[in-house]
Amino acid sequence: MKPNKHSFTRVLKNNWFVLKYGLRYSRKYIIFTCLYACLQEIEIFIEHVILIKFVFDSVQYGTSFSTVALYIGLTILFIAICFVLDSIYYQSVEPKGKELLYQKIRMDLYEKAISTDLANYDDPVYYNDYVWSANDAHNRIDATINNIRTICKSVTVIITSVSFFLFVDKVGLLFVLVSFILTLIISMITNKIGYKMRMELNEKDRKRIYLKRLFYLADYAKELRMYSIKEKFFRNFSDTHKEMNGIVQKHSKKQFWLNFSSEYFFNELILSGLYVIYVVFMTLVKGTLSFGSAVTLLNSSWRLKGNLQYMTTLISQMQENSLYIEKLRSFLDKKNDLIEAEDSIPVPNKFVGLTLRDLTFQYSQSGPQILQNVNLSIKPGEKIAIVGYNGSGKTTLTKLIMRLYDASSGEIRLNGIPIDQLKLDDYRMKISSVFQDHQLFAATLSQNVVMNHAAAGDTYLIREALEKSGFGSKLQSLRLGTETSVTKEFDDAGIELSGGEAQKVAIARVFAKPTLLIILDEPSSALDPMSEYHLNQVMLEEAEDRPVIFISHRLSTTKMADRILMMENGQIIEQGSHEELMRIDGKYAQMFNLQASRYRVVVGTS
Repeated sequence: MKPNKHSFTRVLKNNWFVLKYGLRYSRKYIIFTCLYACLQEIEIFIEHVILIKFVFDSVQYGTSFSTVALYIGLTILFIAICFVLDSIYYQSVEPKGKELLYQKIRMDLYEKAISTDLANYDDPVYYNDYVWSANDAHNRIDATINNIRTICKSVTVIITSVSFFLFVDKVGLLFVLVSFILTLIISMITNKIGYKMRMELNEKDRKRIYLKRLFYLADYAKELRMYSIKEKFFRNFSDTHKEMNGIVQKHSKKQFWLNFSSEYFFNELILSGLYVIYVVFMTLVKGTLSFGSAVTLLNSSWRLKGNLQYMTTLISQMQENSLYIEKLRSFLDKKNDLIEAEDSIPVPNKFVGLTLRDLTFQYSQSGPQILQNVNLSIKPGEKIAIVGYNGSGKTTLTKLIMRLYDASSGEIRLNGIPIDQLKLDDYRMKISSVFQDHQLFAATLSQNVVMNHAAAGDTYLIREALEKSGFGSKLQSLRLGTETSVTKEFDDAGIELSGGEAQKVAIARVFAKPTLLIILDEPSSALDPMSEYHLNQVMLEEAEDRPVIFISHRLSTTKMADRILMMENGQIIEQGSHEELMRIDGKYAQMFNLQASRYRVVVGTS
């Protein structure tokens, strides 16, 4: 895999992208960082260059003691002020500034994640970039600010040192420049190899992270103990480590020889050898340099050499940082295909009808069609069951109705209005839904029911919703009632609910939310058949004039529906009431009879 190549302009733009967060949300922190970095290097220059040269020259040329003492006293006072600023910066300015930036960039990431098309989660590359961005955002902030700090320090050192060389000995700059140029070339090559190695390791590390989850998450504990598949994963773990070791060995040999050439030939030999000989010659043989100048020139050459090395490292680090920031930017800059119309209109307050016309859908242009020419009209108060084997398109159809996806072709109209012309968030808020893979959050029971922080105080509404969903007896046993924390994520006194209890809490959301339409995707799969029957009965009664669309694999519950849609290969192949579909003796009847022969039907017979 070849690493991406960025032009110098792109490198600057990407690093500036992150720096803008600092200037926008914590400007004082960024400005203080830059100024203080410059001040630190000025202090070092005065203390280790100017002061040392002054003292040596004073001894050599007989400067008065009072003049030397005054100069040293002023230098000590300046250093004391720098120490005070040092404490203020590291104890107050930096921690506060960093935390504020972490918060802001993460909020932008979270807001982007919540607004991005659901279809993007089906794209492994995009999803991996999101996970990476969310985990690495604070590292990009740290890296960018550290780079800016290093730039300020290095520029200050270069300006002060070059000025000193020009004033005392211009020839010394040639030694430094030759070392700098050669080191820069080698450093850029080395860092590209390093980036390539990390990218290859990251690809392998995904396997290792998956294996890590297998052995520490409770989800897999039972299967790993009951079956011998664990041996496969032990082998996978060992093989992955061997592959990663091979990648490291392959790239580390190149890095070793490049680093050796850079450090020995282009740094030590030129600056630590040849330049020292030159300075000694000019001081002892030619006599054109004083002892103070000789000592400080050697100190300055080391200092300038070190900061030029920082600059070579910094350029490559900025280049590397840019490659990572590119991932972050590509995630944040990703445009949604599913968007709200510029002149969107409010959602009607009353349900008149929902119409699906020639609805077709596929997840990608090259992928198979999941839905094909689906036509459907739903009337107020109508209760519709959708049945079919796995992969028939049932859940996808409901996601299109909720506008979690947009149809590839065809349209959906609410009260005659195309749903893509309605305000997107308002439209979704007008639909109550319970998903088969519903999730509970680390929040109070009341917040998990109303799913709205502002409405979580309506205790009567919440209790009533939980009673209707069948959670009433469990609620009576909770000391804190609806204020009980769900999960122990942030509260040791929180409760861990069983699958059936969690499903009842999710179903209570339907009763607590006044909406135009109810969509249920296997809402009671974790309940026993009797509880499921009674729950569905209550749900259909409480829906009143709201239409209900529910997906169910237990066909005993579909007998309650006004109309049943039998789906196969993305099409509605049969529809009608239970009695009508049983009379035509088609696919639905075949499925119903197959279940009836295996399980006890809760109500009635076929």
